[in-house]
Amino acid sequence: MTDIAGMKAELDGLVREQADRRALREQQGEEIKARSHEYMTKQVQAAERYVQHVREMAQRKTKSGWSTDRSHAEPASAFDTEEYRGPGGYAPAPAPRPVRDEARPARRPRAAEEDEDFNNPW
Repeated sequence: MTDIAGMKAELDGLVREQADRRALREQQGEEIKARSHEYMTKQVQAAERYVQHVREMAQRKTKSGWSTDRSHAEPASAFDTEEYRGPGGYAPAPAPRPVRDEARPARRPRAAEEDEDFNNPW
């Protein structure tokens, strides 16, 4: 009879330990969720501030006239001006790379005697 009581007590201790571990694991999971939520909220706020900043910068550029948009800007260099363009207003295309007409020389086959003499253990 005492063996059964001892086993029941041991089983109750194990069940209690398992329940405590489950509660601790759930508590840690909730803490991790709360920290993650806080971190992501901060990330979203920072992203929103960045987007707002970019929008404000774009508005300032267009209002003050210092837009870097190529449609409103001067040519980037002297080579982009009309006097260096070909007929039709387009810049001339670069010359294609020359193609080699001659074929590569074939590799010289090794003589069979050289291989036999080299590998022959006699």
